[in-house]
Amino acid sequence: MNAFTAQQRRFIDPLRNHSPRYLTLPSPKAGVLVPLVYQDEPGVLLTVRAAHLNSHPGDVAFPGGMWEAEDADLAQTALRETHEELNLPPSRIQLIGSLSTGLSKSGVQVFPYVGWVEHLQDCRPSPDEIADWFVVPWSFFADTSPELKPVQRHGIEFQIPHYHYQNRHIWGLTAMILLELINLVEGTAWPLPAFPMDEDDRAS
Repeated sequence: MNAFTAQQRRFIDPLRNHSPRYLTLPSPKAGVLVPLVYQDEPGVLLTVRAAHLNSHPGDVAFPGGMWEAEDADLAQTALRETHEELNLPPSRIQLIGSLSTGLSKSGVQVFPYVGWVEHLQDCRPSPDEIADWFVVPWSFFADTSPELKPVQRHGIEFQIPHYHYQNRHIWGLTAMILLELINLVEGTAWPLPAFPMDEDDRAS
């Protein structure tokens, strides 16, 4: 992969100094990739989940999935699933950092990894899992305030961000993961959920 540009460094440097919150719950784990791409400007690649899926059909999401026994770690899970879902091999992706663990509505711990994708040639969705993919320019997230809606879940109250980009609705855990990256890169302080970090916290 070529040397990083100054615009790409805007993402790398804050992540290097970031201390994510890692959950240690006894619930299932998943790894997702937050794919950054550089075309005319930096952007974020997102997928649209296939309509026939049992879990979150039609939702906008990051590529990723559940940890499997052959995965060395959750970063490898994220890269493997990205390859399976979008035909983007790990050799084309350079991981640059991680974000805090999210907790899905069903209780799955989701570990996000941020990576630059070298190029999108031959990027194509697997119809078994993905209906479509698209890229949102980073300037959209930098210039757009999220719509925040309060919810109570996992024993805490927090706000779920919603973004509307063209005809795409970006919300839920995907938007929460994005919001942490936005705060890091743009210096904003949008509220993030303080998910229970272990079983004792969850029971309290």
